[in-house]
Amino acid sequence: MSLMDYFKECAHQQERYSYEVPLTRQQIANLTGLCVETVIRTVKKMEQEELVKINGRHIMY
Repeated sequence: MSLMDYFKECAHQQERYSYEVPLTRQQIANLTGLCVETVIRTVKKMEQEELVKINGRHIMY
């Protein structure tokens, strides 16, 4: 979530689901030091908690 906050802040987006994360799940895993499966599970959990919205293959934050 911190990584997504950083990218969203750099893009000067404040509204909910207004920022499309420009990274693949593999890239997020590489940047955070996690495995891809963990990133996928975490993003799904974030979607259930309504922190992100998944639009096809895109993560909206």
